[in-house]
Amino acid sequence: MADSAKRMTWAKTAENQNRVDYYLFQKALSVMAEETPNADQLAFAKQIYSGQHNSVACAKVVASNSTIGTAVDADNAVSETDIEYVVVTDQWASMAVAANS
Repeated sequence: MADSAKRMTWAKTAENQNRVDYYLFQKALSVMAEETPNADQLAFAKQIYSGQHNSVACAKVVASNSTIGTAVDADNAVSETDIEYVVVTDQWASMAVAANS
């Protein structure tokens, strides 16, 4: 069973928010370079670039991923590769839609 307290603590830690933000900025850069980006994704990319996104909420999304959550629950290190995957591939579109709802 997931340890929600550990996952929320992980998400509220500035270091982990910074790690998530790094990959958000990387993805935002690629979206802004697209010729015809998705409207929600472009709006989210602009929020990220202007510092108007919610870092804690984005880190909570990342912490809810099964691979990352399992590592957090077990007090293991969370890899940069896993964070990058969740942000760039797995949850970007969902975070973009949620941020623009």
